[in-house]
Amino acid sequence: VDNWADNEALRNPSHNQKPSYRRSFSELPTSQNLHVPNINRRSLGNEILESAFPKSSTSMTDIQASQHSFDGITARYSNLNLNRSTSDITCNEGATATTLYTYIGISEPEKEKTHIYENQGIVNAHNKGKSDLESDQHDKISLNWNESVELQVPIATLDQDLDDDFQLLPGDDSPVDDQKWTCKKCTLVNSGRSLICEACCGSKLRSLSMSNDMTLRKGEFWSCTKCTLKNPLTAPTCKACKTDKNSLDVALSSRNPSPRHGSSKKYNKSSYANAKVNHSQKVVNRSRSRINLMTDLDQNPTSTNVIKAWQCMICTFENTKSHIICDMCQKIREDIRTTPPDEPSRLSQEELANKHWNYIVRYCKLKKQSYVDDSFAPSPSSLYYNPSEIKDAHTVKWKRLRDITVDDGPDSDLAWAVFRKPHPSDISQGVLGNCWLLSALAVLAEREDLIRAVLITRDFCQQGVYQVRLCKDGNWTTVLVDDYFPCDKKGHLFYSQAKRKQLWVPLIEKAVAKIHGCYEALVSGRAIEGLATLTGAPCESIPLQASSIPAPAEEELDTDLIWAQLLSSRQALFLMGASCGGGNMKVDEVEYQNKGLRPRHAYSLLDVRDVDGHRLLKLRNPWGHFVWKGDWSDTSEKWTRSLRMELMPEGPQDGTFWISFNDVLKYFDCIDICKARNGWNEVRLSGILPPLSSQKHLSCILLTILEPTEVDFTLFQEGQRKSEKSQRSQLDLCVVLFRARNGSTIGSLVEHSKRQVRGFVGCNKMLEAGEYVVVPLAFNHWHTGLEDLTAYPRYVLAIHSSKKLLAEQLTPPDCILADSIISLTLARGQRHEGREGMTAYYLTKGWAGLVVMVENRHENKWIHVKCDCQESYNVVSTRGTLKTVDSVPPLTRQVIIVLTQLEGSGGFSIAHRLTHRLANSQGLYDWGPSGTCHNPELDYQTSGLHTPRLF
Repeated sequence: VDNWADNEALRNPSHNQKPSYRRSFSELPTSQNLHVPNINRRSLGNEILESAFPKSSTSMTDIQASQHSFDGITARYSNLNLNRSTSDITCNEGATATTLYTYIGISEPEKEKTHIYENQGIVNAHNKGKSDLESDQHDKISLNWNESVELQVPIATLDQDLDDDFQLLPGDDSPVDDQKWTCKKCTLVNSGRSLICEACCGSKLRSLSMSNDMTLRKGEFWSCTKCTLKNPLTAPTCKACKTDKNSLDVALSSRNPSPRHGSSKKYNKSSYANAKVNHSQKVVNRSRSRINLMTDLDQNPTSTNVIKAWQCMICTFENTKSHIICDMCQKIREDIRTTPPDEPSRLSQEELANKHWNYIVRYCKLKKQSYVDDSFAPSPSSLYYNPSEIKDAHTVKWKRLRDITVDDGPDSDLAWAVFRKPHPSDISQGVLGNCWLLSALAVLAEREDLIRAVLITRDFCQQGVYQVRLCKDGNWTTVLVDDYFPCDKKGHLFYSQAKRKQLWVPLIEKAVAKIHGCYEALVSGRAIEGLATLTGAPCESIPLQASSIPAPAEEELDTDLIWAQLLSSRQALFLMGASCGGGNMKVDEVEYQNKGLRPRHAYSLLDVRDVDGHRLLKLRNPWGHFVWKGDWSDTSEKWTRSLRMELMPEGPQDGTFWISFNDVLKYFDCIDICKARNGWNEVRLSGILPPLSSQKHLSCILLTILEPTEVDFTLFQEGQRKSEKSQRSQLDLCVVLFRARNGSTIGSLVEHSKRQVRGFVGCNKMLEAGEYVVVPLAFNHWHTGLEDLTAYPRYVLAIHSSKKLLAEQLTPPDCILADSIISLTLARGQRHEGREGMTAYYLTKGWAGLVVMVENRHENKWIHVKCDCQESYNVVSTRGTLKTVDSVPPLTRQVIIVLTQLEGSGGFSIAHRLTHRLANSQGLYDWGPSGTCHNPELDYQTSGLHTPRLF
């Protein structure tokens, strides 16, 4: 009783009052009460009711009308739709029965949706006799503000069996779709076909289900015989230990043997024999509010109609196997992440997004207004990081589509549309320097199916509600945007746009700006980021420039291999983009300008052709103009009549041009490839990258490959675009794949990505059947003052495979970081034989820093190693200092130091000097403090990486 403390009669009951506990009225609709006023749980007492109740609440079941005998109570239902309770009530002859009520209300079905009148109180019934409940009085309810009604209603007491509470069930033949239902959350009356509340998005099932009835008796549960957990009656198995309810001798448990009275009552299936349930329909469509109150014990296990259910990890509700969204709490099925589903996970999330879109559209239609996204408001804060620092911040005007000005021409008379056969030449870049995104869009425009996959809302919406599907930091997310767009003083679109009055370009641009905080956050980037954001597919970058640092012969630039990669990627219909004059290239601005190229600019790569020995690439400038002027340009003399007919150079009007592969190698930094494949499986797992080697916070992924399959691994970190460029600090990332040995213990190295300070890194491998361990690595945030666990950076590992596999996230064994780095350096490091019985291994080029590992093969001697890197800059050490001294025990390997580049865009320098000597015992002697083996000493933060490991 919620108002217990405020009700004197409840806090101090009279001695004549018989203790009772009221069971709530059934809330399930029946075929008999579809068109009659009914009782809604609000409040009703002996006060005078002076109101009409226009709100309908057909989700609350009328108490069945029939004749019952009462020894001490006479309940009269005069001109009211109040049916009797679900069971008879017995009181002693002559005793005064006090009926307690809380949260009861009366309503009549009317179209207007107004609040239900509420009051509370105690109704006393003194009349001795029998109450005759006439069903023909149900239609006579007519309460006005000036009318008063005295209510005398019986309730259920402790002296009744549990069996009686399950007599009234909804008929299977009820026209459920036509029944209105009342939301428990906001009291709005909704149509029977609505699965969620039109006002608050509350669940229909939650409003109709008896499992949420907070007035159920505390004794109505069953206790697990294995773990003693108290479970609700509807649970077929224990929520804790999954013990089957069938194993119980007693179904109901409480402090007393029986919830109703003190007698011990054995559980019997016949207890529910009177429940009216159609046994031929074993599977209940919960989304249509047909609730089956029978337990699994009552169901026929041999029925062919039974569909295996799954239990929601959030609310424990059991859903049918075919549903991938919980009917109760609307959360997506959890095990989708750990095993590839039958359908891509994006489809299940689109299903939920569609519900939200429909709700917003219905609301806007009801209010006769257009949608405004207040989370990305049409204001300067959505344009810039700091609008107050921008002089012309208020010159940009936000306008809806209907108010946007379009220049006179063939497009001016067209109506706005989301798509009109997208084409790369449709894109026109605005004043924003986001060529990385638009060049990726131009590549996607070659495949309309990919563009349509990004836009969930594919038709023009009068209310201005659009949903865009993006992959941010490795996770799929649905972005909701309105049709307000920044415009200049003349009313033209200020940023990017598409020809023929198409919306797909400005809508996607706005959605990307929203997930990153503002439009200014989109300035500068690489095409690979745009491709990954739009497709969620694995991406890789092919460098076109040899590093200035001398490299081994096998790492020299192989132009033939690069060309073969480009041809095969084009044949596989992979998406590609090119970065012009970026990275560490020395750029002559005048030369690039004369050649018709824009340095530090992203281009779309639309085609790769090998014709008559000529290696040619087709590129497009997202500006739509300013094109290549060298060999194989549109006016080049190299074009023969046959080649021109075959390749059809289109002219400079749309920004498209052909260029030779040799010129691409000269003027471009890299080519980005997005492996967008149809029919592949994907799974995405998230975790944290702690700034220490604590086993508690680290994680690894165990893969089980059932048959040979090609697998792509991509490790993402949290994006930095929400911060200004000067405040961004990316981690170094590396993902390493090992053979599994004895569970999650790592074995031999199988594959690894490069170690780079970037938003994501990845690798690809054809794997045989077996078990593998994936370990994500990052080090440049160590010893940077991160102490709050919630501030630890997070990662997302995306796994794409040609065939299905099993992925499980595990707590790794001790020293997994040390074992991983040791295995990596043994396989990929440069060897240096310092002395007999000692080998030093180095990871340098392509590893965003330096890794030093020392191997001591002596059986009875220690090796003292002094590593001095104090002349390095723009690097951070996992030891917290650039100079270390260690005593490496016999027959062990130790990771001495890991230096990591701090900033991806800035340069760094590493200078290291290694000094070593033999010793007959442990200790550093004159090289360090007395009694120590390591300086600085290894603590809980570093021991998991730098502890010596036995061979």
